[in-house]
Amino acid sequence: MYRMVVVDDEYIVVEGIKTILEREKMNCEIVGFAYDGIEAIHVIKETTPDIVITDIRMPGMDGLSLIEECREFLPEASYVIISGYTEFEYARRALVLDVMNYIDKPITIEKIADVVEQLDKKRQPDSKSEARKQLNLAIDDMVEAAMSRDPALFTEAAKKLPALFEKATISFEQYKQEIFKTMAMLAEIFNEHNKRKDKLFQVSYQEAEQWKDKEEAEEYMNRLFGQLAGTIQGERTGSAHRTVQHLLQYIEENYAENIGLNELADMVGLNPTYLSILFKEEVGVSFVKYMTELRVEKAKELLDAGYRVGEVSDMVGYSNYRYFCDIFKKHEGKTPNEYRGCIRKQI
Repeated sequence: MYRMVVVDDEYIVVEGIKTILEREKMNCEIVGFAYDGIEAIHVIKETTPDIVITDIRMPGMDGLSLIEECREFLPEASYVIISGYTEFEYARRALVLDVMNYIDKPITIEKIADVVEQLDKKRQPDSKSEARKQLNLAIDDMVEAAMSRDPALFTEAAKKLPALFEKATISFEQYKQEIFKTMAMLAEIFNEHNKRKDKLFQVSYQEAEQWKDKEEAEEYMNRLFGQLAGTIQGERTGSAHRTVQHLLQYIEENYAENIGLNELADMVGLNPTYLSILFKEEVGVSFVKYMTELRVEKAKELLDAGYRVGEVSDMVGYSNYRYFCDIFKKHEGKTPNEYRGCIRKQI
């Protein structure tokens, strides 16, 4: 039977886990508990448990600091974090400390059962330690690429991760958690590098919890990888200002064509999502709004020059006459024909 120590500053959490273990007759017993990190050090030293479940935020010593210290004298134990905390420092340190699992409150039978199951499989001879080692190496490569802004290294490491997550985890719950921890860490590295007041990349714990299968999780992961890789490539292609200025010149010359964000992103080798953010930062409005305003202004110039409305619609890139009229009215407060009428009156 596994020996467990529970550390949480809430009495109800400690008692709740104890009750779950006893009622469900799981292969685990609580041999000690503590309500703060400092007290927990003494309890863990005295009981030498197989597993420690600790809250991340507690008075005296936080959960990660507790694990870091316990690793010095009890490295063979497994450690589990209780938290919904998603900041970079948590994700980074949790990876470094090789936290086996993390669970959010409220604590349920299913969550505790998953922890015990993971411990069972971790202790089996065919443990996935080699796969875990390979996963950590790939993550290290991605972190190195993110810090050095090397797009080739980043992309190469990103390709390896989905399969390595699969090999190194023993349940879908753990699979989700490992992806979330890694994504949160990488996103924060990019946010720190950009020194933004608001965060360019964010990883939602709530969104991760809603993944129904590995396909959804992998799609999310690959989407974020694409955004991060696009950021690196954009930095290497040239400054954000020069990139957007190049695109503005292209738009000015080709506004009558069917120009889309994907096409522009391909032109400069950026991820469309990242380009959308970059464009708005540099220009002050979204790409769609900029295109609309530009086409309406060009349409007004052509109407001023005496062109018919139908001709103007085609000349500024709107093949649908009715749609052009709706857009024009929404922007100017009058239809193209009404606008032409006002011009004639002025003449």
